[in-house]
Amino acid sequence: MTTAKRTFTRREPKQQRSQQTVDCVLEAVQLVVKRHGTQAITTNRIAEAAGVSVGSLYQYFPDKRAIFTALHDRHVDDVRQVIGQTTAAYASAPLQEFTRELVRGLVNVHVDAAELHEIVSSAVPEGALGFRNALHHTFGRVLSRADQKRYSLDETERMLFVLPRMVESLVHGAVHQVRALSRDVVRSEALRTVLVYVNSF
Repeated sequence: MTTAKRTFTRREPKQQRSQQTVDCVLEAVQLVVKRHGTQAITTNRIAEAAGVSVGSLYQYFPDKRAIFTALHDRHVDDVRQVIGQTTAAYASAPLQEFTRELVRGLVNVHVDAAELHEIVSSAVPEGALGFRNALHHTFGRVLSRADQKRYSLDETERMLFVLPRMVESLVHGAVHQVRALSRDVVRSEALRTVLVYVNSF
């Protein structure tokens, strides 16, 4: 999965103190969302919640878009970690078990900060394509294992067409539904849908 091109071109954080300032700014966005709602996000409010001056914020981020892009990069790292850990932990597991754990982990990492994720997704819309491509690569690797040769070439190609799109849609859809349905219900329905498809082969 590729991260979006960074839009902040001011100072890159090199020292520990600078990195702490950047971390505080990024973590403050969630505080602003909780206190004031998504429509009230401003660089002034972010700086206030982070405990830094607006001038310090602007040393690293020229605008809100740059902050959202940096948050997207962090989110991509979290998704990569889920994919990597699941792939390693279930390296020899059947496709059904691997898929169940992957979807569970991805739903969790997306709904943990649902409102923030919606904002970041709007600011960096190309992220969905990167996510889908990463899923295609991941399922391709799993389906190419020797123990998955039970699936014909035609079945494998069909699954590689459907699974990345299905999982991306359900996981990102969970972000929008988590306020109407509980996290457990959203996760359960996503798992049920994907596994019905996988088990149909």
